[in-house]
Amino acid sequence: MLLSNGTELVYRVRIHPRARHVRIVVSQRHGLVVTVPRRFDQRRIPEILEQKRDWIERTLRRLPIKPEPYRPPERIALAAIGEEWDVEYKMGNPKRIELLEHSDRTLLVSGAVGRPNLVRRILQRWLAIQARKHLVPWLHRTATELGFELKGVTVRTQRTLWASCSRRNTISLNARLLLLSPDLVRYIFIHELMHIRHPNHSRAFWQAVAVHVPDFRERLKELRHRMESLCV
Repeated sequence: MLLSNGTELVYRVRIHPRARHVRIVVSQRHGLVVTVPRRFDQRRIPEILEQKRDWIERTLRRLPIKPEPYRPPERIALAAIGEEWDVEYKMGNPKRIELLEHSDRTLLVSGAVGRPNLVRRILQRWLAIQARKHLVPWLHRTATELGFELKGVTVRTQRTLWASCSRRNTISLNARLLLLSPDLVRYIFIHELMHIRHPNHSRAFWQAVAVHVPDFRERLKELRHRMESLCV
């Protein structure tokens, strides 16, 4: 099927013995699938798709953009603490993956380096260790500076949240904060600490944040799409 932008859309025909009508489904995983009854004349499919062209193209536009495959980084910049680490890869045991940290700020990843998901997982594990080492004491210092008492701090590697504050005054930090600038990290710390007094996003909450970060709206804009572009 030729779309209006000139792209050729390949469709798959599925014959279902219990189907009574033609059914068209568009999904990110399977693309365009046309389900037809067993004895249906498949020569009619192009005409049917043409009749449904507008709906098909609208549905395609609404599908979420498929993420790019993960590309293991050659360098990791921990901007929050001013460190840069080179990353080297060495093919080895395809069933295992290991990471060694060298004193010259080089990481050696060896083993199943041809499996991007495993590489990312072990790099995230290393990042979480660095976050516990650097971010946790930094947050405690910020809390003391602003007059807050924390019950606890945890570190995770998350895909959607930079941090969160519980009702018990414990804060969970995303290890990927290390990849942000110090100003952004401090803003997120202050944002979560203010939730201890204001467990919502009320006007009073934002006023409290603005006392310490007057340009917090600019910080929010900076953070909006940063998660998608991080290398770990």
